[in-house]
Formats: sequence, C-alpha cells, structure tokens
Amino acid sequence: MRFKELVLAVAGISLMFAVSQTGFAADNSAAYKLVKANGCLACHSVDKNKVGPAYKLVAKTNKKLYGKDALKEIEKAIEKGSKGRYKKYGITAVMPPYGYLGKQKIETIAKWILSLAK
Repeated sequence: MRFKELVLAVAGISLMFAVSQTGFAADNSAAYKLVKANGCLACHSVDKNKVGPAYKLVAKTNKKLYGKDALKEIEKAIEKGSKGRYKKYGITAVMPPYGYLGKQKIETIAKWILSLAK
C-alpha cells in the first residue's frame, strides 16, 4: 500500500469512528433530556444514590440479575414502577409508574441506563 492510500484509509476509518461516536452521543443526549424533562433527576442521578438508586447501579444490577433480559426489566420498572429492588442498598423509595411516556421514550431511557453498566 502506498503512503497516500494509507493516509486516506486512516482518514476514512477516523471519520467512521467520529460519526459513530457522534451518533452515540446524540442518543445519550436525547435520553438524558427525556430523563431531565420528566423529573427523573429528582430521585436519581447517574452515579450517586439519592432517593432512588443511581442509574449506574440500576444498570449493573439489572445486567447482573437478568443478563440479556436486563433491558426488558428496566423498561418494565419504568413503565409499571417498582418497589423494594434496591432495599439492600438502603433505598426504600417506591418508583412510580411512567407508562404514560410511551414505549419509544421508555425504550430510549432504558437503553441509555443500561449503557451505563460499564
């Protein structure tokens, strides 16, 4: 491979990476805006427990307990509410149902939460 072709290949790969990262950030931004707009941050934060568990704790716990079904479990908790799931962490608050958000918004939020399980 010639030097010019190598430079073009590296530039192309870099561009693809930048586009994919931008798309991921936009998804996260959209989900975070939904969380913020719907009052979720009154009880939750990304990395610190408040009245409700931190989203990172929600992600890690659901991934550990439910594996490939973790997304469905998080969606169900958002849609129907939940109680007692994080009692061992000292969190006794009841999560009210947010089913009125609709399937698409709930899925967007749940995917974002699960992405925090790293």
